[in-house]
Amino acid sequence: MRAPLAVVGRFPPPLDGQAIATRRLADLLEDAAPVDRFNLNPGDGAFIPASVRFRPDAALYFLRRGRELRRWLAERPGHTVLWTGISASPLGHLRDALAMAPALRGHRAYGIVHHGGWGDLFASPLTRRSALRLVRQLSGVVFLSQTLADRAAPWVPDEKRLVVPNTIDDDLIPSRAEVEQKRETRAAAIASGDPIRVLFFSHMIPSKGYLDVLRAVGVLRQRGVAVRADFVGRWTSPEDEAVFRAEMDRLRVADCVVHHGGVSDRAAARAHYLAADVFCLPTTYPTEAQPLTIIEALAAGCPAVVTEHASLPEMIERGVSGTFVRASDPASIADGIARVAAGWRTHSAGARARFDAAFAPDAVRQQWLALLDG
Repeated sequence: MRAPLAVVGRFPPPLDGQAIATRRLADLLEDAAPVDRFNLNPGDGAFIPASVRFRPDAALYFLRRGRELRRWLAERPGHTVLWTGISASPLGHLRDALAMAPALRGHRAYGIVHHGGWGDLFASPLTRRSALRLVRQLSGVVFLSQTLADRAAPWVPDEKRLVVPNTIDDDLIPSRAEVEQKRETRAAAIASGDPIRVLFFSHMIPSKGYLDVLRAVGVLRQRGVAVRADFVGRWTSPEDEAVFRAEMDRLRVADCVVHHGGVSDRAAARAHYLAADVFCLPTTYPTEAQPLTIIEALAAGCPAVVTEHASLPEMIERGVSGTFVRASDPASIADGIARVAAGWRTHSAGARARFDAAFAPDAVRQQWLALLDG
C-alpha cells in the first residue's frame, strides 16, 4: 500500500502553466494513492496578494500562510509531500525558507522545480546557504529534464536529483484517430499547395521569439512559399503589440497573419493545435524550463521548430518530431519550417509518437509511481 500523498502548490485559478501542472499531477496520482491538496493560491491568483507584495508585512503574510500549511500537514503525518511550487526568485525563496521549510519538517517531501533559473539561488550570497539547507531537508528534488537536473549537480547530490517530465490535461489530447485524420487531410492539402499553417502559442514575450517567427513568415513569402501564421498569447505591454503590428505592415504579411489574443479555454487551445501544421517556438527566454505548449503540439501531431535551449533538445527528436533552428535568425526559422513541411506526414507521425512515449499521462504516471515506490 502506497503512502497517501499531499500535493502542495498553486492550483487554478489563475490558469497558468504551473497551476495546470500542479492540478494535473494531483489528478494523475489520485487513483494510485489517496491524494490531499493544499492550494497555495489564497483565492486572489497569487501566493502573495498584490496588496502586500512589496510591503514589509509580506514576511508576516508568509509566516501566517506557513502556519496554516504546518497545521494542515500535522494532521497528515504519514503523507508523502509533493511540493510543486519551489521558487527560483529571491522573494519566492524567502517564502520557501520562512513558510515552506518549517512546514515540511518531519515529512518525506519532494520539491518540483518548474523554473530554468533555479540555480541562480546558489550563486547569490544572499540565498546560497538557505537554498542548500532546503536541499538537505528535502528527500529529493524533481526536475523536468535531465538537462535541468545536470545544471543543479554542484548543489544537489546525485541521489536527490530526480527527473520526471510534465504532462498535459486529457482534454488537450486529441485521440489517435483524430490525429491520423488530420495527417491524411493536411498531407494532401500541403502537397496540393495549401498554405503551411504555422502556430506560435505562448505569452507574447519578446524572448519567446514571436517577432522572429513573424519575420520568418516574411522570408517564406519572399521565397514564394504559401504560409499562414496564427499567434496565440497575451501581450505583456501595449508597446510590444504596437511593434508587432508595425512589423506586420512592414513585411506586408497582414493578409496571412492572425493574432488571436490569449486563449484559456481548453477546447479552443486544442482546436488551434489540431489546425496547425508546424508549431514554432524559437525561444531564448532566460528561465525557460519545459514548455507545456510543445507537449500540447506533439499530442496533436504537430511537429515543432524550436531552438536548442533549456530542455527543448530533450523534447524534440531532430528530423523525427521536428527540427532545431538558430536563435534570433528568421532565415534559419524559415528553413526549419520548410524542412518540416517537406516531410510533413512523417514529422507529424513522429510528433505524436514522441508524445505517446515520453509525455502522455500514462508514461509520466509510471515515472512518478517508480519514484514514489523507490
